[in-house]
Amino acid sequence: MGYAQDNKRAWNWSMMPPVPDAFGFAGAFAGKLAGGFILAGGANFPDGRLPWDGGTKRWTDKVFFLENNGTAWLQPGRLPVPLGYGASASWDDALYVAGGSNEKGHHDKTYKITVDAGALHITALPPLPMPLANMSGILVGSWWYIVGGLATPDAPAAENVCYRMDLAHAGRGWEVCAPLPGEGRMLAVLGTDTEALYVFSGVALREGQRQYLTDSYRFDPAAGWKKLPDLPRAVAAAPSPCFFDRPSNRFFIFGGDDGGLAQQQLGAAHPGFSRSVHMFDVDAGEWDYQQVMDLHGSLPPVTTTAVVDENTVILPMGEVKPGIRTTHVLQGSILRHEIKKP
Repeated sequence: MGYAQDNKRAWNWSMMPPVPDAFGFAGAFAGKLAGGFILAGGANFPDGRLPWDGGTKRWTDKVFFLENNGTAWLQPGRLPVPLGYGASASWDDALYVAGGSNEKGHHDKTYKITVDAGALHITALPPLPMPLANMSGILVGSWWYIVGGLATPDAPAAENVCYRMDLAHAGRGWEVCAPLPGEGRMLAVLGTDTEALYVFSGVALREGQRQYLTDSYRFDPAAGWKKLPDLPRAVAAAPSPCFFDRPSNRFFIFGGDDGGLAQQQLGAAHPGFSRSVHMFDVDAGEWDYQQVMDLHGSLPPVTTTAVVDENTVILPMGEVKPGIRTTHVLQGSILRHEIKKP
């Protein structure tokens, strides 16, 4: 009698130490270093007043670092400027951040960030080809990809650009890839099977109005872009990058915004964003969204950078209702059930 892995792949969720801030931040950069987890930047409403009550969004330059097996986040230094809603990636014991926005507009700067003996070190790298915020980023091998985003805060349409930088030779700067098919988008979810780049959902702007997208694509530098089956519903701003499970050859997308309540200002009465786990079976080319996240009373976050670490995924802070941030840091661990096989 043999054993096989259950294809459903259930998840167990737990809490890591909360970030030491009164409100928490959305749009923070995040990554994994050899010594622990790092979070940087983001924005919130520090006076406690939300946008529809006249509140003003403020960006931060704070950096938080949680040592492996640590119980409290440290603050080893600050970013050069307050910044958030850009792209980040972890590679070779460093966090790389690109673009983003603050009160002065959208940025093209790229930085390499390391933590040594409790101190933060920041090195400037070649800038993006254009200012971008609300884009998505992911590492595929040593290649760091940036997809979509907004060039300016008042841009009437999102970009369909695709850039990449070889972090093994970061000084060479950014390459321009073939543009993403379909509409330009922001807040897309990216994934990788370690060989190719995948793009799921996102938000387009048509005459300045948000349109929630369900299309998805695969990009291989040799073969170009390939259209994949549409999602059953939009998962815009879901934690990105999403988790890829090699044994089952499936992607897992946690929550996201389908746009169903986007036109309603519900304030604190907003129920929160989706708890669904969208699974994409690469072999079958099919979507499954029957799983639901059990977060033990916490709400699922959006506009947060996921940190994938082997068989776990970290979802730090983010937005749990429109305008409302959280200090929670969620950790999901995949459960590999064995089922008897005759």
